[in-house]
Amino acid sequence: MQHTNRWMVLVLLIIAALQLSGCGRAESGAAGKIAPSKLEPIEGSDFKRVILTEKATQRLDVQMVPVREEQVVRKRTVGAEVVAQRGAGVASPSRVWVRVLLDESGLDEVDRSQPTRILPLDDEEDADDGMAGLTAEPDEGPGDDNPEEATGALYYAVSSAENGLAPGDRVLVELSLLGGETPRKIVPYAAVLYGVNGETWVYSSAEPLVYVRQPIVIDYIEDDLAILSEGPEAGTPVVTIGAAELFGAETGVSK
Repeated sequence: MQHTNRWMVLVLLIIAALQLSGCGRAESGAAGKIAPSKLEPIEGSDFKRVILTEKATQRLDVQMVPVREEQVVRKRTVGAEVVAQRGAGVASPSRVWVRVLLDESGLDEVDRSQPTRILPLDDEEDADDGMAGLTAEPDEGPGDDNPEEATGALYYAVSSAENGLAPGDRVLVELSLLGGETPRKIVPYAAVLYGVNGETWVYSSAEPLVYVRQPIVIDYIEDDLAILSEGPEAGTPVVTIGAAELFGAETGVSK
């Protein structure tokens, strides 16, 4: 997959070079060889500012959106089982527990202080649409006869009188993961550029027609968004259309 991505980047850069070359020929004939772009060194950096003419920007249809910053709540949906008090013989008339079994790495990711959302198995598709489910609070659980199983278990208490859950029922639970307390920077995935060695960048623009490549660190991808652990400040415009062409102009792929 990574190999395929690298080839895709190279193809995009070749296209970018051809497009900018086309801009150059069109503009030079009309205005005495006005280059569609020029480069300026950035002190203390290997990157360069890419400065486009207004006509080149229009030809490439460069589009931008500002970097967002917001608190992101990460979720994970897993299977679970409804259980009752061990040794009680019959289910508690007022309370049952939902037991989630995870391996050690899975347990380390879960924010155990947060409640979970419980979803019947046949509502899995609705859960993806944000369907409201039952809420259960973290709890020590009813006790477990199997110590090895208990070490990998999380328990969430819920009133059985309110929802009709019975011991042995299989359900889905939506767990909150750690890391949601810190606001994260968010950019469209379309703004992300990949280098052949896995580097990731975006092009930002602090002033009209001037574009600067900035390194980013992607925490994870969700749908068409890239959630960053490092990146430009919130509100900074980043290029979502035309980034590959800017990269070709900066790195001289056409040469």
